[in-house]
Formats: sequence, C-alpha cells, structure tokens
Amino acid sequence: MSTYDVEIQDAAAGVVVASLAGELDLTNASQLEEQLHAAAENASRLVLDLNRVVFIDSAALHVLFKLAGSKDADLALIMEPNAAVSRTLDIVGMKDAVRIVRSLDELGLDDR
Repeated sequence: MSTYDVEIQDAAAGVVVASLAGELDLTNASQLEEQLHAAAENASRLVLDLNRVVFIDSAALHVLFKLAGSKDADLALIMEPNAAVSRTLDIVGMKDAVRIVRSLDELGLDDR
C-alpha cells in the first residue's frame, strides 16, 4: 500500500489549501477523494499543492478531474514546472480543466 500525506489549512476567507505529499494511486484514491470533498464542503475555492507528490496514477487523476468538475468549490493546483508529477498532469491535459499556478501568491487571494 502506498503512502501519502495531506495537510489541510485555511488560507483566506473561503479558501482551503490541501498540501499533498507522497504517492497518490488506486490504494488511496477513495480516501483522498473523501478528504478533499470534506475540505471543499465549506470553501469557495480548494487549492491543492502537488509539489511534494512523487507519483500519481489514473485513479488519483480521476479524483482530480472529478473535483475539477464538481460544483463544491473552485479548484486550483499549485505546482512548480519541475514537480515530479508535472509531466503527467501536462500529458492528461489537467491545465484545460483547472488553473495551475506556481505559488499561492499567483492566485491573488488578496483580491477576492
């Protein structure tokens, strides 16, 4: 069973940031989905920091696409171009489904 870690915190009014680390795959995708849906429940925007994710498979990608299409909260991803999963998310066209930024500052939360 692969391991991952998620740290959830409020970043601004209505904005929740979930920092993910480790491996996201079939063994933990449903648990991850539950955690992220719960985090988004009272948020207007859910931001996932993927910089410390070292592996992501199709099951976890499916969770991200489902969240992107959900009406629960606006989804954004924080990911450096050299992040371990950057190429994978590029191949599947994640940038067409959600906004991807390099840092929380790029989201302009102070303007909300």
